[in-house]
Amino acid sequence: MTTSPSTVSTIGEAMVVLLPEGQLPVAEAREYRTGVGGAEFNVASSLARLGVPTHWISRVGDDGFGDYILETARHDGVLTDAVERDDHRPTGLYVKETVVGADGDRRPRMHYYRSGSAASALGADTLRHDATRAAVAASTIVHTSGITPALSDSTADLVGELGGTLPDGAVLSVDLNFRPRLWERRSTAALHRLLDQASVLFLGTDEAELFFGHTDAERLFADLPTLQRIVLKDEENAATTVHRGVAEHCVVRSLSVDVVETVGAGDAFAAGYLAGLADGLDDTACTRLGHAVAASTLICHGDRPELVPDAPGVRTIVEADDASWASWRIAADRPLPWSTAGSPGTVGA
Repeated sequence: MTTSPSTVSTIGEAMVVLLPEGQLPVAEAREYRTGVGGAEFNVASSLARLGVPTHWISRVGDDGFGDYILETARHDGVLTDAVERDDHRPTGLYVKETVVGADGDRRPRMHYYRSGSAASALGADTLRHDATRAAVAASTIVHTSGITPALSDSTADLVGELGGTLPDGAVLSVDLNFRPRLWERRSTAALHRLLDQASVLFLGTDEAELFFGHTDAERLFADLPTLQRIVLKDEENAATTVHRGVAEHCVVRSLSVDVVETVGAGDAFAAGYLAGLADGLDDTACTRLGHAVAASTLICHGDRPELVPDAPGVRTIVEADDASWASWRIAADRPLPWSTAGSPGTVGA
């Protein structure tokens, strides 16, 4: 069989997201907008829109929601050769409502309906399907997250075998994405097996403390034998890249952002960073691209950025001097300091 050329493959779920109009509580909402979310789908979408040929490997139901997700993926330029349709299980979905916390701040609350979904039936057999094997064989980077092994026993089996399916020289990128509620009453052994195969690890300082009990890169390298690069994100402060056996670290300050919503920002950061890595850029350039795509997501209500840097925009980000970088303020009501490509797929929204 033939498959589209690929630089990156991502493996994981996508769900339809329902957003109450007017940001009303679910109990009061009568109309909803639709969108698509899911960690690995978000990464694939932003990578493709950044111009990186990207396969998304997954399963969706043989239903209207599955049609919607696939049409959205193709609109964004994602290669869907390796997406299976499941006529026995539904496409997952979630509802995102805005709630007001005790401190008066408005924040999103997610209600997931993913149990028994088509994506939860991903398994080790998926890695042996012709389309998946072709996509992975064509990839220099394969990316997934800690959410994938948490979905079911079969997805845990999938990540347990993932590293052994990569071509020589390919990078296995993992975003820790540790979500304690997904692991309630379950052993995290499957997540540890995934981390034991990773070449690149993205993680936030808070989740590192929660999962590992520390943020010490040298201890992580000692515990994770194949790990070569750690990207540690300290939210609005900075992101630090650390390489195994290299004393010098690359620290890049985060952009100043007037945050609208945080959902999807971590996925956007990973996409920007991996776009730079796929293009052979240095640590500083990769991290700047990660910050820029994340900032574009932080100023909108969707799970993916409305705009991503186009090729001249990428050059602006990468080549800006430190003073210019530090002076940029990103907000929904002002133009971005770099040129951009069009909006993501919003099919039927």
